[in-house]
Amino acid sequence: MIRYGFEDQDFFAIDPVRYAAALGDKGLAVYRAEVEDRLERGDGSFHVQVAQERIAVLDGDIEAIVRLLGGDLSGPYHFIRVAKAMQELGRDDEVLAWAERGIEETTGWQVGRLYDLAAEVYASRGHLAERLALRRQQHVRMPSTRTYGLLRDAAEPTGSWSSEQGAARSLLAPGDLVDVLLGDGEPSAAWQVRIDNPAWDPGADRLMRLAEAREPQHPDDALATYLQLAGLALETADRAAYERAAAILKRARTAAQADGQSEAFHSHVADLRERYRRRPTLIKILDRARLS
Repeated sequence: MIRYGFEDQDFFAIDPVRYAAALGDKGLAVYRAEVEDRLERGDGSFHVQVAQERIAVLDGDIEAIVRLLGGDLSGPYHFIRVAKAMQELGRDDEVLAWAERGIEETTGWQVGRLYDLAAEVYASRGHLAERLALRRQQHVRMPSTRTYGLLRDAAEPTGSWSSEQGAARSLLAPGDLVDVLLGDGEPSAAWQVRIDNPAWDPGADRLMRLAEAREPQHPDDALATYLQLAGLALETADRAAYERAAAILKRARTAAQADGQSEAFHSHVADLRERYRRRPTLIKILDRARLS
């Protein structure tokens, strides 16, 4: 284990915690002595550092864990490492304490993992109100579709999601709000976000999802959006863009038929064929798709 972990390779760190039962007291003593000897000789390699950290976890040495895994406690990652070590030791109070301290003292996207660690403790204890309050705080601090979903998951078991939902949505940026509304099965409300934000660019993928959700009830709106997206695709002159435009135009054809605008659609395609007549690959793709 020593030879393989410290000398023969640079890819895998062997965990003495996992192999403690197999090593036994005698084996662990040899392993500890080797790690201590390498440290005394100034070996600061990654594998020696990891071995030192894992021995601290094996011993349940809280002071060493905080020192070795927490470092200067300057970022969420340091608090995550300490909290996960406490989790491994089954010390839920310490998991909660370190996660909450990290939430309070640090910033950045990794703070989300600290919220998760704290929420896991509350859930395991059946403290639903505390978990809900934590997820609400997280959503206010870093609103996204993910935190919206986490808040919903925490609120539903308490029967309070209906009272939380409006405020949760009000914090979202237009793109996230559209995604949430589509996910919640509210295509009309999602479309209204676009109407209420005329200067906002939803992006092609989101605009496509909006059109697809809009199509069953309002094929005219979907048709106009499909044609817009096809035009955007054709701004790029390559086969992939042509294939994408043809697929969108096929959706547009279906919407046009549903809205009684087949003639106008065929006229639009004829105009496209004329405009791009010097793109033979596109014309062949349109022919293959029977778009005329």
